[in-house]
Amino acid sequence: MSEAISAANPPVGSFDRVAQVLVAVSRMDAPRVAQIGAHTGLPPSAVYRCLSSLIEAGLVEEGPSRGRYHAGVVAVALAERYRRSVLSGDITSRTLHTLAAHTLEFAALLVRRGDDIVCIDAADGSRVLRCTFVVGEVVPMVAGASASAILAYLPDDEAAEILARHDITGSDAAPMLMSRADVRERGFATSAGEVDEGVWGVAAPVFRDGLVIGAVATMAPVFRASRLARTVVPATVIAAKTLSEQRLRL
Repeated sequence: MSEAISAANPPVGSFDRVAQVLVAVSRMDAPRVAQIGAHTGLPPSAVYRCLSSLIEAGLVEEGPSRGRYHAGVVAVALAERYRRSVLSGDITSRTLHTLAAHTLEFAALLVRRGDDIVCIDAADGSRVLRCTFVVGEVVPMVAGASASAILAYLPDDEAAEILARHDITGSDAAPMLMSRADVRERGFATSAGEVDEGVWGVAAPVFRDGLVIGAVATMAPVFRASRLARTVVPATVIAAKTLSEQRLRL
């Protein structure tokens, strides 16, 4: 552990700062203190103090590369407990694997967390695909089929506020907000190259108690999209409805 991390623990009342640092670590690959500071707006001294508490709790560890930080063993244990207790007895895993086996393409379950979406479960198809969405990945809810499928079912003002917080306003936001009605009418959203170049995706919303909580997505290379749409789109919609019927607590 670096000398800086041996600093005293954060004072009482700094929970929000510690939480900000933990979230920052979860969103970056082995970040340095400067990167965490840039993400959170905290000074280096505060970042070091927060990391000290997180390391002591086992939520964060300093990696083999000195000065870089990543999830600790307690965070890993929490993630596994989440998968066991929240993902409804592997129903999500079975549903995604069934979808991937049917389409031969990559399938994922993404949930909303604030202004972001998080991939919490996935299943590989038999065809190779490289894309952003791996389990644990967090991306802004502003681009791609999954983001569109979720934004479409949020109240108008809430959707606009999410886009605005990501500096998407005015003429840039207008087409995204107007397309929401089309997504609701179809029951799914599609995109091509919005998150990953050359990747096509279709996503359908997952609901609980009438509120959208996430989306099921299938992703494939753009060049396969035209011949996949007839089979992949309905299969993805069915998978999302299956999970909605489970009333998942995500």
